Amino acid sequence: MINVMRVLFILTFVFYGCNKEENDNISILPNVPPLKAYSCDSDSIPISINAKNALMESGMSNCMMPFGVLISADKNMPILYLEMAGKILAEMLDQDLDGFMDDSSLFKYISKWESAWLAMPTDYNKWETQQLPILSNRLGYDIIIPSWWMGTIASQPNKRAIAVMVEEITHFLTQFGYSPRYPEKFGVDDWSSVIAKETRNAQCVWWQHPENECPNSPAQINGDCSQPNCDVVEFYHQVLIIRAGMEPGWLGINFPSTSAELEDVLSEEITELMDDQKYHQLKTPLTFSYPLEN
Repeated sequence: MINVMRVLFILTFVFYGCNKEENDNISILPNVPPLKAYSCDSDSIPISINAKNALMESGMSNCMMPFGVLISADKNMPILYLEMAGKILAEMLDQDLDGFMDDSSLFKYISKWESAWLAMPTDYNKWETQQLPILSNRLGYDIIIPSWWMGTIASQPNKRAIAVMVEEITHFLTQFGYSPRYPEKFGVDDWSSVIAKETRNAQCVWWQHPENECPNSPAQINGDCSQPNCDVVEFYHQVLIIRAGMEPGWLGINFPSTSAELEDVLSEEITELMDDQKYHQLKTPLTFSYPLEN
């Protein structure tokens, strides 16, 4: 099936490569490898030699590229964890598992590994002092899915590990896919988009990121998530996951814990946006069963 998927994906761009609202002609068909784990220096991974060398030198040596998104894992991260991240990302982009991206117009944004990519490191000190200095000048902004957020690393990812993967992949797709593609709807660079206004309206009422201050409710942990490219991204992840019938790894302060409670406080504007089939927002739980290449 997956051998066919690559052909289907290319045909998607031949026939449907542009969203009707965006006249972006794709003159060069993307080279998207079949969905499986590779050594990051493989010829199947279509990134620059400099980027490959940086990944291999730093020990971030296993890669996947679901629909063109670069995911790289430390050599000590079990391959099943990398494969699960790849399956989650692929399913979020292709929810009916037919081998086509549901919204192919996102491709040109999410496939820019020079702008952003997903990293799966396993050692905090090594990542900060050795790996990141090598990688930061040769790849884009890193959204991390680290082992130290997942708890105990077993042979297969558990519920906590999967929740971390879902969250960080949702962050990536929101910030580097939907935000630049649909800035008026999903933008996170300022407070003007639909999801940003929803976040601001919920702040200190039924949403508070634990790093942020509210009147009579001090921050609970060190940090600062007050800017829209953090606060909106974190807020929207929880809205999306709960509305889809799933359980996020954590809840913001005062955030509704059930979909029914959440629907009561969401505005009509955001629910209509999320229910609009044009945007392919997650509406049902992920199956975590996207097929991999053998």
